[in-house]
Amino acid sequence: MKDKQKILFIVTTSVLGGVAKYLLELTYRLPKDVMPYFVMGSEGYLSEELNNIGVSYEQMFFVSMTNNIFDIFQHLNSILKILRVIKKIKPDIIHCNATTGAVVGAICGLFTQVKTIYTVHGWPFTDGISKNKQIFYKFLEFLICFVFKKIICVSEYDRKIGAKTLPVYKSKMLTIHNGISDVAESCRKIKFSNNLLKIIMVSRFCQQKDPYTLIFAVHELLKEGYNIQLDLYGYGQDLDKVLNCIKIQHDENIRYKGEISNVIPVLKGYDVYALISNWEGLPIGIIEAMRAGLPILASDVGGNSELIKNNGYLVKRNDVMDCRNKIKILYENMSNLQNLGQNSRKFYEDEFVVQKMTNKTFEVIKEL
Repeated sequence: MKDKQKILFIVTTSVLGGVAKYLLELTYRLPKDVMPYFVMGSEGYLSEELNNIGVSYEQMFFVSMTNNIFDIFQHLNSILKILRVIKKIKPDIIHCNATTGAVVGAICGLFTQVKTIYTVHGWPFTDGISKNKQIFYKFLEFLICFVFKKIICVSEYDRKIGAKTLPVYKSKMLTIHNGISDVAESCRKIKFSNNLLKIIMVSRFCQQKDPYTLIFAVHELLKEGYNIQLDLYGYGQDLDKVLNCIKIQHDENIRYKGEISNVIPVLKGYDVYALISNWEGLPIGIIEAMRAGLPILASDVGGNSELIKNNGYLVKRNDVMDCRNKIKILYENMSNLQNLGQNSRKFYEDEFVVQKMTNKTFEVIKEL
């Protein structure tokens, strides 16, 4: 019997988020002749969900990693431990995800000469990140990208800025949009409000996200007498800052609803999905909302513009008035929410179903 091909996926953390959902979709649909293994920073959402879909804990290795790029000692320690994992399982391909996973994965791939690929979930030198960090990460990515056989970008935006910034690696880069599994029809939006605009934002609250612009925009509209409800769900290092921002507004219609691991049954209870950010790759959260048939309100950053096609509005980065104006348009045209939602659903069906993403990704793997 032919031995199974082995893929080692490297990801920094196991927390709930777009990268974890991406890896779960890929793993669930791996060909039967492929055996997946994982290196991740710790046990958590990803490891639990992998186990639920049949990946044993013997296929998972927990290696502490850090997003602090200057913590050289921790990176060296991570690399040594991952090299031992590679020696033990002898993978055919290493698949790196996100920046830290790419750094340690590239070094391990270089030392072991295992074919290595990199999925970019948003370049660390994208617009919205500080100029000093952009300069540093451009140099860092230049150093590591020569190791990768292929560089998968989850948005065309990322492919273009990658090709422009790192032209020597342009031929390695290709765009494969994120895709997600469908849900039952009962989980889709059916009837929209006609006198109360209910907005939801689900996020990991960190430097990347900007719920404050959304909160301030809704606050301004509430002061003007508009009937709007904003609910925020999520977790993260900046949660206290978000809670304080909500508290300062003194608006009962702006609420924090807690952490949520499964948005599928919740989305259909809202009229608009908002994701206001400083930078993005191609957010799976927006695709989940499109799948549910919701209109979208998103910052014009990263690949977000590739998710808007007659199904919502883009907002200028950090622009409270622009966000206010776009929400006002949605409110004053609530009879059009149904059309926007239907356009979201159709756009998901045409471009962001999981089969498109997995088929294209497996083609890349087969080439190697």
